[in-house]
Parts: sequence; structure tokens; C-alpha cells
Amino acid sequence: MTTNLFFPLHYINRKQIHKPMTNKLISAVFMLLLLCSSVYAAESEEELELFGLEVEKMLNLGSALLAAFLSALTFISYHRTGNKRLLYVTVAFGLFAAKSFLVGAEIFFGEWSWVDNFASIADFGILLSFFAGLIQK
Repeated sequence: MTTNLFFPLHYINRKQIHKPMTNKLISAVFMLLLLCSSVYAAESEEELELFGLEVEKMLNLGSALLAAFLSALTFISYHRTGNKRLLYVTVAFGLFAAKSFLVGAEIFFGEWSWVDNFASIADFGILLSFFAGLIQK
């Protein structure tokens, strides 16, 4: 290993030099892929389907099941600990489960005009509930 008068490399661990650079590179590639995918999604008019069902709606139903499970889990934790913060988190997960179920249920019941309005209001409620849980003492 060579040393320079202004930058002696023997004082610096090589892993410390490359680790931040690797993290920045991974972050840059992820952001580039994210931006490219949104441009592609904006240009494509057709929905991605699997077995004749829209993938987006199926993922919303999966999210609804996960959110319902997490809501039940945090509700049980609230009853065990009595921590009021968990009640706000329970409400947030419950709202997310309801919103995702309604958006995903459009696979079976067709498009409902009021679901998009409810989803926007539910997003607002979810954010408020998480925020209230954070600032609650």
C-alpha cells in the first residue's frame, strides 16, 4: 500500500472508504429504476393482468389482509400493555385495511365511483392517526 504525504491510506480502513460509495450507488440505481418505472407506467395504457385479474387489485387485496392482521395484532398489544399510542396505530391499520379492501374488491364488483374519494379521505385519516400516535404521551 502506498502512502501520499497529503493522504496517508494506511490510517483509513478500506471498508470505510467503499461502504458509503456503495450505498450511494445502490440508492442512485434504485431511484433511477423507480423513475423509469413510473415513466413506463404513465405511457402504458393497458393493465397488467394475471389469470384475467388485474395485478394491482390483487396486490391491494393482499395489502388489505396484511393490514387487517397488523391491526388485530396491535389491538391485542394495546389490550396487553394499555399504551394509548397503539390504539392510534390500530385505527391507522384498520383504515388502511378498509381502503385496500375496497380498492381491491373492484375486481369482483366492478368500478365504484365513490371508492377513489374514500381512498383519499382514508389516506388522510391514516396519516393523521399515525401522527397522533407519534405525538401521544
